Amino acid sequence: HVQRVALDMTFKNIMSVNVPVYDFKTENSDPAEIYPYGFAFTSGELDDALEKLAQVFRDMLELAQVEKTMQLLAEEIEKTRRRVNALEYVMIPELESNIRYISMKLSENENATKVRLLKVKDMILEKAHNFQS
Repeated sequence: HVQRVALDMTFKNIMSVNVPVYDFKTENSDPAEIYPYGFAFTSGELDDALEKLAQVFRDMLELAQVEKTMQLLAEEIEKTRRRVNALEYVMIPELESNIRYISMKLSENENATKVRLLKVKDMILEKAHNFQS
C-alpha cells in the first residue's frame, strides 16, 4: 500500500501582494504507511532516511513558503522604492518648478493689469481735468 499525499496551494494577501500558502495532507497519518516497499529486501538506513524525510518535509514546505513570500515582498518593495524615487527626484521637482513658473506668470500679469489700470485712471483724470478747464 502506497502513502498518498496532496499539496494544496492557496494565496493570502499581505500588503497587496498575493503570497502562496502551502497545505500538505497525507492520506493517513500512520507512520508505517510512509514506506512504499517491503522490508525484506531493503536496509534499515533506508527506513531511517524515509522516516526523517517525513519528519522534516513539513518544515521544508514551510521554509519554501516563507522564502517565496520574502521574494515576492522584496520584489514589491523594490517596485515601490522605484516609484518613490521617481516621485521624489523627478515628478515633485518638476511640479514645483511648474508651480513657480505659473506663480511668476500670474504675478507678472497682475502687475501688468495694475499698471494698465493706473494708466487708465490717469487718462480719465487727465480728461476730467482738461474737460473742466
